Amino acid sequence: MKASFKAFMREIIDYAGLFPPADLSLDTSLHKYNKYRNSDDAWMLSRYIIPASRLVELKPYDEALFSEEDPFVFSVLGKRTETISDYKEHLQEIATALEQFHENHKGGVQTDVLEIKLPKEAVFASDADLLADIYEETARHFGNVTVFPRDIFFEGVFDKNWEKEIGVILESMNHYNGGSSSDNTIRTGFKLRCGGIEASMFPSIEQVSFTLSKVREQDLALKCTAGLHHPIRHYDHSVNTKMHGFFNVFGGAMLGYAHDFSNEQMQEVIKEEDSDHFSFTDTGFQWRDFEVTTEDIEELREVALISFGSCSFDEPREDLQKLDLL
Repeated sequence: MKASFKAFMREIIDYAGLFPPADLSLDTSLHKYNKYRNSDDAWMLSRYIIPASRLVELKPYDEALFSEEDPFVFSVLGKRTETISDYKEHLQEIATALEQFHENHKGGVQTDVLEIKLPKEAVFASDADLLADIYEETARHFGNVTVFPRDIFFEGVFDKNWEKEIGVILESMNHYNGGSSSDNTIRTGFKLRCGGIEASMFPSIEQVSFTLSKVREQDLALKCTAGLHHPIRHYDHSVNTKMHGFFNVFGGAMLGYAHDFSNEQMQEVIKEEDSDHFSFTDTGFQWRDFEVTTEDIEELREVALISFGSCSFDEPREDLQKLDLL
């Protein structure tokens, strides 16, 4: 196994077996995740994704699955809200659920990430001050409790004015993370939704490329979700559209950092469908004539390009085996 591939794929997959199209039961998905985390490929596996509203359902599994010696690591998922007022109420619901969750399971669990959609009212307003207020309110709930998530990944919306709206979101995050108005007890990052169960849920090449370029420009951490079951972009008959590949998205982002890609260059990587144009060596990851070193991959995965959620841990591995990478 090449060193750059190991660095690229290390703890990159968050397991989302509860969500479509898998839609597994809690019991089935938990036991699958536990099996995966004890498999030879566990080095590629990261968190288990669960809605905050379902944390209470984990109480019966305390003695069977959770231990202080090898804690289960969770990414907690908030729900979509329409208004800023609804969002703030939901933060309190999440905080209450987390407090009870950690009380129930003590040191056997960790919740290091919160993923939450920004309220549509704030997104559509394209108002940096409104967004700053949201980050501050989120920090007030989560920044001062040791066991609560400190990395908060906010998701936007690809609407008709998506370029302006995403731009304002990312710029406001950068200002918050580097600003002097607070002690920054949380770190804000962006969550990019790359697909879903219908063709309309897949962002365009232009939208993905713009987001990756802007995230790099604003020095933000990125987490992806949905639609990235496979390494290479391809047409999928189950959704009647082309699905983005995680080599394209994460590899393109890495190369963007290494070579200061323009938006047009990023688009070329995102739309690449020939697996022969991607390669891994011990020294680096390469797409066509562009390369990013293994050392840079390790650093980027640690601080900038965090992970992607997948309802399957098997499908990505099967594809990687077909490419003779596993």
